[in-house]
Amino acid sequence: MFKVAFNALAGRALCTCRRLAACNKGIAALEFGYVVPIMLMMFLGTVELSQAITVDRRVSHVASSTADLVARQKNVTQTTLDTYMQIIDQLMSPYEDDLLKLTIVHVYATVANPTQPKVCWAYNRNDNGTARGVTTYTKDQNYSGLPENLVTGGSSVVVVEVQYDYQPLILQYFIQSAMPMKEKFYLKPRLSASVQYGTDPACV
Repeated sequence: MFKVAFNALAGRALCTCRRLAACNKGIAALEFGYVVPIMLMMFLGTVELSQAITVDRRVSHVASSTADLVARQKNVTQTTLDTYMQIIDQLMSPYEDDLLKLTIVHVYATVANPTQPKVCWAYNRNDNGTARGVTTYTKDQNYSGLPENLVTGGSSVVVVEVQYDYQPLILQYFIQSAMPMKEKFYLKPRLSASVQYGTDPACV
């Protein structure tokens, strides 16, 4: 009697196992569980990439706009440049402007030494009393890195160096280090051979 009951129970268990093995009703849910994390990461990565591209374009716009504003002048003062920085902050909006570093360098070459560009004057973006420049330059120091023949003897050029330390907005828990976005823009003065800074004598 016991053997018959055991065989019947084993038969039903085997039948149940066969039905479970043949059942495919949960496959879609299982596949969805596998695919969702991948799709979510792809979506977040796409959003993050679009944000980074937008910020990079803003950085390029800041460099070109700053150079254009300075190159339009015959004379600039620190007050004038500080006012330009307020415009720059608006160009970066709604992104954090305190991550922006900006340096304006007016580079010149003399007729006597046309192959050695020098710094006429330099300005570092100032934010709440803190200088935020890409590099600090001193007057008459040698300047390297200009494109060939951009400055000849007796001429000058406005160089704007910009760096934005982009911090991921969505993937900040996975990418914790800032990604520096850099831009350098060159523009020659439009109204004179050089742009005078304050009461300092013109360089060329």
